[in-house]
Amino acid sequence: AVENAIEADRFGLGPKVFGHGRVEQLIGGHFNGTALFMERLDPLGDDWSDGDSEMLLAAVQALSAKRFHNDLKLPNVLRRRARPTLIDFDLMSEWSVKVAVTSSCIEHDFRSLLEPAGDVATREFREFYDLFALSLTIADTPLYRRVLERLIELWASLEAPVFRPLMESLGAEKLQDIPFEVLIRIPLEGVSVNLLDLRGNLYVHLVGEVDGRAARLRSCGHLPQLFRSGGIYWPTGDA
Repeated sequence: AVENAIEADRFGLGPKVFGHGRVEQLIGGHFNGTALFMERLDPLGDDWSDGDSEMLLAAVQALSAKRFHNDLKLPNVLRRRARPTLIDFDLMSEWSVKVAVTSSCIEHDFRSLLEPAGDVATREFREFYDLFALSLTIADTPLYRRVLERLIELWASLEAPVFRPLMESLGAEKLQDIPFEVLIRIPLEGVSVNLLDLRGNLYVHLVGEVDGRAARLRSCGHLPQLFRSGGIYWPTGDA
């Protein structure tokens, strides 16, 4: 975690790190750890504008040139001089997606898939995965719609070099596992959405009565779906 915070600062991302060192308690108990001296940022607050959405997307894009964030959500966004700023780089990784579960992580290393696809596809896939995970932590708001818009843009350039080779290399059974089934973190119409299912991503955000599920699914039909999500509350009888 300490190394990742320092590395993010070196990339010009997140809070500035002014120094770090070891702290050891010998009297009245025992503690041995590392202390970071970091820039103080301001709370995100309740106000969110379209400009904030653009600045957040720009920050995610900048990070994607280097790493996956792997824990992108609004609680991990603060403000520096009113500008949204990413924090909490504990799970940051160059090639691996990491999903925290209890006291450990589920990981998948994408290096063998991404390196042959090239630098642009690698950067765009990192951005896609982090934004996809972010989308499942927010309700259907203007921010969600802007994130979805960016996901659609990225899909167009990633389908051939990354998504279809991913399907071919993993197979249907493996694609049903985390981290390809991305966990939903707030009350939506399911528990997970597959990374290769933008149609399902929008569907779970369209809140309504159970009787409206079929109509909501039809309204998502324009979005791509290479693999049907296993964790969505699809309409009864839909296949």
